[in-house]
Amino acid sequence: MSSLDSYAYSEALSLFQPRLTSWESRVYGRGLTVDNFGDKAEGIIRDAEDRYDGLSAAVLTAASGGEGLKERRAKKQKVMEVVEEGIRGLWERQMEDVKDKVKKDFKRDMLRNFKVDRNTGEKVVQDDGNSPGSLMRKAVFEFERRTDELEVLRLGLVKTKAAQDLSNELASLIDNFDASPAAQLKVMSTIKKSASKPKPPSERGVTPTFHLVSMIRPDGFGNLQGFAGYNFGGGHTVTVGVCNDADSPEVLNGFGGMRPPLIRIQPKVNIDVDL
Repeated sequence: MSSLDSYAYSEALSLFQPRLTSWESRVYGRGLTVDNFGDKAEGIIRDAEDRYDGLSAAVLTAASGGEGLKERRAKKQKVMEVVEEGIRGLWERQMEDVKDKVKKDFKRDMLRNFKVDRNTGEKVVQDDGNSPGSLMRKAVFEFERRTDELEVLRLGLVKTKAAQDLSNELASLIDNFDASPAAQLKVMSTIKKSASKPKPPSERGVTPTFHLVSMIRPDGFGNLQGFAGYNFGGGHTVTVGVCNDADSPEVLNGFGGMRPPLIRIQPKVNIDVDL
């Protein structure tokens, strides 16, 4: 009885071990997920259970009393523990790998949408559908989509708690992102590029500007003085001055004993040449 039951035990495990080895190579060795893992895992659990039950059925007819049945149940439980432990380990690793990949993509998207003012280095808030909250929701949705086929309902291996944990981790990343090394490096890089960017050459051309200066000198001894000016835009100006010093001895001497002209107008042209 014992040898027959041991044979059933070995055969049930032999059904599982080759697939387990193949999956372990894919998951642990290459960081990939197993397609339709949940359905395949539940299928293996059923197959291992059916294989053991089928091969050990003869034990019931050969056994006397309850000892044979007790031993059979113990060995079956051991078979299922080995199978379920292997599946649980693979599930946990795949869930962790998917979460790490989603977080990596989320950080990349956060950095891509982290805009900085070239002059001040301040963060520029954008309303383009790629806000941190929106990116977080997209990341959690993507995680749930990828892990749908990993769930093994028979073992209670579902994504609900993992998705909530991911949401909390992403929220923490958002809170601390502006001060993260990646964000600060982008700030410094943006400012540096702006400072080193060559200024575009100005357009070549000739720009004339006109200035008109006039002086009014009525009778008097210089006790009244004043100036007024106006800018027409484009650099063109008019300046008018008044000084009642026509009778001042100093002024008369300067003009050879003659009175200065009442109004004096002096036009001036400046030419700005850009080469």
